[in-house]
Amino acid sequence: MDARLEENLKAVLAKAATLAAGFFEPPRAALPVTDLYTAVEEAKADWVAARQYFETVTDPDLIDFAIFNLEAAERRYTYLLKQARACGGTG
Repeated sequence: MDARLEENLKAVLAKAATLAAGFFEPPRAALPVTDLYTAVEEAKADWVAARQYFETVTDPDLIDFAIFNLEAAERRYTYLLKQARACGGTG
């Protein structure tokens, strides 16, 4: 594995770990609207990045990971959108 691919893989794995950690956190008090808006925007950016990675990955060993990463990012984004709408946002 070349150094560039290994570096990219490490970055993607770190991002996936961050995304996955959010799914296992205990429920907490609702975020203030501004924090929720920021979280939605960050989740959307993560989703777009995951989509771009999925579209560019060519190593067969990384395709499954790219799919997992994309699905996790999409689910986080839709969850936060639902939370924002429940707080009165228009989405």
